[in-house]
Amino acid sequence: MRTLQRQVGRGVSAGEPLPDPWPIFGKNRATFRRGSIAMIAGPPGSMKTVTMLNIVRRMGPSVPTIYHSSDSDDFTMASRSLSMLTGKTSDETELWVSNQDPVAQKELAELDYIKWSFVSSPTVEHMWNEAEAFREVHGTYPHHTVVDILMKVDYDGISEYNYQNLMNEFSDMAREQETAVTLVHHTSESFKAGSPPPRSAIIGKGSQLPTLMLTLWGDSQLGKIDIAVVKNRFGPQDPMAETFFTMNADASRCRVEELPSGQSNASVMIFRDGSGVPDAQKVNLFGEA
Repeated sequence: MRTLQRQVGRGVSAGEPLPDPWPIFGKNRATFRRGSIAMIAGPPGSMKTVTMLNIVRRMGPSVPTIYHSSDSDDFTMASRSLSMLTGKTSDETELWVSNQDPVAQKELAELDYIKWSFVSSPTVEHMWNEAEAFREVHGTYPHHTVVDILMKVDYDGISEYNYQNLMNEFSDMAREQETAVTLVHHTSESFKAGSPPPRSAIIGKGSQLPTLMLTLWGDSQLGKIDIAVVKNRFGPQDPMAETFFTMNADASRCRVEELPSGQSNASVMIFRDGSGVPDAQKVNLFGEA
């Protein structure tokens, strides 16, 4: 048994916020925290992995990280990371990786604080073992643990509609290791395209435990990603995803960036005509000018 007084006296890392990847995240109080679960979710092709990779890079070496990449192999993540670091297209960086170009190795050294696991269907036990190996080498558990993608975790009894037990496992991992666990996940494709899906679109029944949940809609043609904070225990949230902020995105170079200074990035209300939208916020497309 413990008292809070003594616990605080010896130092508490759980709950400690990780650095905001961009100022707009801080403005929306979308903060990743050690000891907690966060989730980034979106439909296929919404640039979830691109966004996650940029977040990890932007947090920097002060946040030692394990990245469980079950959805993308080492070749793909190496070429994407090179694109992100150098601004070159993936066509160019794939050649660097294929040819074992020394330039690629030099550039990728910037990300040495990220340790990778490319097991295609990792178990929770495997993730624990990787964290223990990390601690053996570095003297501490990783401050950030990324699972990309949740649906490929090999877990007894997991199904599309029941993630509760798995979420409990990740909650224990986050607390015992004092690591921020970020899960990359899918949303249902049955919801309206063109804007971030609501919280109800997230596949599975495990939304109770994450303290932060973001949904994405990425459009590579327009070069943007819309991000909605659909759950936030420490700040404002909008479960319906009717408000969101926008970031620039270049999928070919695996880059996500905040909008230039002076360009509007206020949360906006997308057009909806349901009963949940106040009359004053509906758009009358047929009224007189």
